[in-house]
Amino acid sequence: MAVGTSGYQRGWRRMLVDMEIPAWDEGFLAEYDPVAMADRYERANASSVMFVCKTLNGWCFWPTEVGAMHPRLNGRDVVGETAALLRERGIAACAYYSVIFDNWPAARYPDWRVVPPTPPTPPSQPTSPGDRHGLCCPNNPDYRAYIADQIADLYGRYEFGASFCDMTFWPGVCLCPACRTRYRDETGADIPETVDWTSPAWCEFQAARERWISDFTGLVTGAMRRARPDIAVYHNFAPAPGHWTWAVPFGATEHSDFLGGDLYGDDVEQLLVMKLMANLSRSRPAEFMTFATVDCFEHITLKSADRMRAQVLDAAAESTAFMFIEAIDPAGTAADDTYDRIGDTFEAMAEVEPYLGGEPVEDVAVYFSNESKMDFAENGRPLAEIAAPPTYPHLAALRGACRSLRRAHVPFGVITRRQLAELDRYRVLVLPNVSRMDAEEVAAVRRYVRRGGRVYASGYTSLVESRGVRHDDLMLADVFGVHLESEEPTGPAYAKPSDDAVRRWLHPQRFLTFTTGSGLAGGLVRLRTDPGARVLATLTLPHGHPHVGGFGDQNWASIHSFPPVRDTADPVLVEHDFGAGRAVYSVFDLEREDADANDRVFAALIDALLDGERSVRCTTHPGVWASAFRQPGAIRVALRNGPPAIVTPARLRLRAPDGARFVALQRLPSGEPVPFELDADGTLSCELNQVPELAMLLARHEASAEPPTA
Repeated sequence: MAVGTSGYQRGWRRMLVDMEIPAWDEGFLAEYDPVAMADRYERANASSVMFVCKTLNGWCFWPTEVGAMHPRLNGRDVVGETAALLRERGIAACAYYSVIFDNWPAARYPDWRVVPPTPPTPPSQPTSPGDRHGLCCPNNPDYRAYIADQIADLYGRYEFGASFCDMTFWPGVCLCPACRTRYRDETGADIPETVDWTSPAWCEFQAARERWISDFTGLVTGAMRRARPDIAVYHNFAPAPGHWTWAVPFGATEHSDFLGGDLYGDDVEQLLVMKLMANLSRSRPAEFMTFATVDCFEHITLKSADRMRAQVLDAAAESTAFMFIEAIDPAGTAADDTYDRIGDTFEAMAEVEPYLGGEPVEDVAVYFSNESKMDFAENGRPLAEIAAPPTYPHLAALRGACRSLRRAHVPFGVITRRQLAELDRYRVLVLPNVSRMDAEEVAAVRRYVRRGGRVYASGYTSLVESRGVRHDDLMLADVFGVHLESEEPTGPAYAKPSDDAVRRWLHPQRFLTFTTGSGLAGGLVRLRTDPGARVLATLTLPHGHPHVGGFGDQNWASIHSFPPVRDTADPVLVEHDFGAGRAVYSVFDLEREDADANDRVFAALIDALLDGERSVRCTTHPGVWASAFRQPGAIRVALRNGPPAIVTPARLRLRAPDGARFVALQRLPSGEPVPFELDADGTLSCELNQVPELAMLLARHEASAEPPTA
C-alpha cells in the first residue's frame, strides 16, 4: 500500500473509546453492546474510528490464542463485530493495540517486568504503590516473542486498513537483566548509575535506550505488516517530544506511515505538536488526539463546548485530523449526550475539510532537537532520583518561540534533523537553546548561514556535543561572532538595549529580565565578541550579584525584588554577519518567558532577520493565528480567532509564487468572492472587517505572462 492511502487516514473526524476496564467484577463490561457503540460513532459524526483490540490491562477483545481474552466478554468477538458494523456504516476503522504497559503478562511473568532504579516495595509488586500499570520490558526476549505472536494472531484474523500501537516508550530507565545484558553485549560496559550529559559513557547509554525503543517499534510494525501487508501502521507520537526518560527518538517515526498522538496541554502545545508532526510525518494529515474530558484521568467532567470546538478548529486551521477520546463506563455503557456534543463539535470541521491539506507555507523554521530533551541541572543525579518533568529548557524555549511567532503572525514550521539537508527552504532558522548538537547539525547550520541563511540562537546552543563532550567554546562561535569567556552562578539578571531598534521594540520597558538557573557551571555566560559583531544588548546586574541577600545582611536593594543596579559592558545579545548570511545570538533564551516584552522583542528580531519580507503578512489582533498552505493553483489562508469574542479586523498581504499572479480570492466554504488589490510586485492585499472563529480564504493564481513591475 502506498503511504497515506488508508481510508482511515483520509477521514478528518476521528474517535476512540477507551476500554481500560479490568475483569475482577462480574458486572464489568456486562452491558457492552458493539451495535450501540457503532450507533454512537454515527451520532458523533466520526468519519474514522479507532477501536480497542487490546488494552493496557493486557486483556484482548477477540478470542485470542496468545494471552487472554477479557473474561467478562464471555467469548464474544467484539473485534470482529465492531469491524463489520463500522464497515456497514461506511466508517473507516483502525485497530488499537497496546504494548509495554501490559498488566496481564506482567502479573503472570515477573521476569518480563521493567526493573526501575528504585524497585517497588514490596518487591512482589509489578510497579510502585498507587500505580495501576504492569510494565513489561521491550528488551525481554520472551516478551518480544509474545508480542510478535499476539500480533500475528490478531492481524492474521481480521482485515484492518490501519493500526495504532500505543505506549511504545520507556516508562523510565529499566535495569532488568535483559537490559543489563544487552548493554554489556553491545558496549562491553555496565549501565551508568549517574546522569551526566557531559559524560560520553552516560550519553552512550541514553543513545542505546533510544535505539532499543526504535528497534522494538520496528518489531511491532514489522509483525503487523507481515500479517497484513497492506495495513497503515502508526505509533503514539505523544511521548516523542517528552523528556529523555521516555527515550522515543524522532527517528523512530520511520516505523509509522503517519503520525498521531494524544496530548492534554494548552493551545501552544497543540500548535507546536501539529507543526512538528506536519514536517516529520511520512504522509499527511497527521492526527491530534485528546480526551473529551478535561484530561485522561477524569471520567466525567467534560471540557466546555467552547474548548472542544476551539481544539477542533485549531486542528482544521493547521490541516490536522482530530480525534476525540471518550472512556467507556465500567458496565460497558456510555453517555449518548457526550457523543451528541462531539457530533455538534465536528460539524465545524466537516464544513471546511474538503479544502484542507496542502504544503505549509513556512518562512521560519524552529528547530526541535531530539538530543536536547534534557537539562544540564540533572548532571550528577543518581538514576533513582530522576523522574520525567513536564518540560525541559529546550522545550520551554521552543514553546516560547512558537507562542511569539504565532502572536506576530509569522509563517513558521517546526522541523527536526530530517530537514537538515533542505534548510535553504527557510529564510530564518531558530535554534531555541539547543542544548546538545552533533557535528552534522553544526556543519549544516554553518553551511546554511554561509550561503545566505539567517539564524537566531539562544542559551547553550552548540556548546555540548550529543556524544557528551563539552567544548571550551561554542561550536558555532564563528557563525555567532561570540566566544565563551566564563560562566558564573546567577539569580535574576537583565539585558539592557544598546541598539536603538531594540529600545523601540522593548519600550516602555527598559530591560529584559532573565534567570538562567543552574545550567552547567552556574548559568550566566560571559562573552567576548569578534570584530564586526554588533552588540544589541548588554548585561545589567542587581545589587549584590550573585548573592540574593537576606534578613541578616544588606546584599539587596528591595525587599521584594531584584532591581537592576550595575550596568556592564558584557554583551548578551549580538548580531553578526557570516558569509552571505547573518546570525543573532542571545546568552539567555529570551523567547522562553511568557511576557509581552519578550514576545515583541523576539518576534521583531525574527522580522528583522526576514528583512521585513514574509510570504504571508497579517495585521490583526495577537489572539488570531494565521497559517497558509500551497495547493495546486492556489494558496489557502486560515485565520484562527480564539476566543471568537474578539471582534477584530484584519489586513492580509500575500506574496505570489514565482512566475504566478493572483486572479481570484474567495471565502471558504461559501465560495463568496473577496475584493482584493494587487501591488506592483504582484502582492495581494485585502481587508476583512471582522475575523470569525475560523476564516478561510482561497487565493487562486495562474502563470504570469509577464513578470510584475517592480
